[in-house]
Amino acid sequence: MNLKQIETIKEKIQPIVLDKELLLWDVVFFSGHPALLTVLIDGQDQQLITMNQISEITPLISEALDQITPDPFPDQYNLDISSPGIDRSIKSDEHLKWAIGQPVKLNLFEKIDDSKSAGGILRSFSNTEIGVEVSADQINYFPRERISKISLNQEA
Repeated sequence: MNLKQIETIKEKIQPIVLDKELLLWDVVFFSGHPALLTVLIDGQDQQLITMNQISEITPLISEALDQITPDPFPDQYNLDISSPGIDRSIKSDEHLKWAIGQPVKLNLFEKIDDSKSAGGILRSFSNTEIGVEVSADQINYFPRERISKISLNQEA
């Protein structure tokens, strides 16, 4: 499955998710036999999604996927709709906006101050850098091009 097909899937299910006042976090496809389409959904405004909400939205998303033409799933696949979890990856500016004030972990491509990771409270972001509060009086800024992964860090 290519990025255009993933974007088509997102466009098709986004209105359903918004109608239920939820947040579409990510859509991930894993090839295999059968393939797996994972749709990650959460509550808006840092609210956690409930099992009842997942149960309610699953048939709506499944039906919407069945109506996409041409069919992006010519072969059998499994649909998994779930929460992104407490250690979720933060991949987009929308995710960063959601995570402001939350503890995060940054994995770096190369060492900065003798470490390939950093953590703290996400305070700011721009097109070029991420601001993380590492102590009550210190915010460190990390160039985005030096960050390989950002995730929530509930252990912090």
